[in-house]
Amino acid sequence: MMKQKPYLGMRPGDLDGKRYARFWQPEMRPLQPQVARAVERGGEAPGLCLGLADADQLLAPGNLPLENGFSRLEDGTLFVAARTNMPQVTGAMFEWWMGWHYMENQRYKLWHPGAHLENGTAEMRGDDTKRSDREKYRTTHRVTEYVGKRVEKITITFHEPGAYFSDLSCAEENGTTALVCGRVRLQRAPVTIGHLIHQIREADGESEMRSRFWLGRPQIDTLAPDNPLNRLLRSGPVSQLALPPRLGRDMLIHCGMEMHHLARFLPNLYAEYHPE
Repeated sequence: MMKQKPYLGMRPGDLDGKRYARFWQPEMRPLQPQVARAVERGGEAPGLCLGLADADQLLAPGNLPLENGFSRLEDGTLFVAARTNMPQVTGAMFEWWMGWHYMENQRYKLWHPGAHLENGTAEMRGDDTKRSDREKYRTTHRVTEYVGKRVEKITITFHEPGAYFSDLSCAEENGTTALVCGRVRLQRAPVTIGHLIHQIREADGESEMRSRFWLGRPQIDTLAPDNPLNRLLRSGPVSQLALPPRLGRDMLIHCGMEMHHLARFLPNLYAEYHPE
């Protein structure tokens, strides 16, 4: 049987009998003000950005110089930062969501009705009641979505935070309730194209999502990092050519929209599946 071509939105019958049908809200809210201002500013100075090797700074109290914006680092990496106010969302809710939504494309589309097409994993273990929420989502997700006008087909392999942070001892005491970290690859080839971190943090009695993306500097995973071809791909000029020129702006808008939309319904969706 031929696989159905991915499509935006819901078609008649897509939500029939779905317990979560009432959470489908195709009209999305505007960007939160702090994200909208960053989009208007355009690219930022590289010196304001956070390198992946310095991810530990996310665990310190307070804010970093760039909480919303994008820039190109000196090594050619595209850096994107987005902070979304999510007042009633907890870390436990977000980790549950990450292990729940990929089981059906309809669930995935709840997150960003105007951009999400399909998601899934090889194991499809998101409804396995014998697994923890972290066991459910820490696998490889096959994501197809619009970012701006382009359809992106990627995989995201989610790892334990220890793969990105050298010291997690202060995370909880400084308000962090969830760290969702992943390596981004192409679907069509074993090529790493970036990394991401989503952090839920309690601040001033409410929750916020801090998202960071480091994109570019592609690497062929079947070759050694010091292979001449990988060194060429990671070079600044090649890395810049490999990424669409508007990707920073488009990623900032995409993340700002999907996280703002998720905050709108996730607490009630979580309560639907956790009546206790």
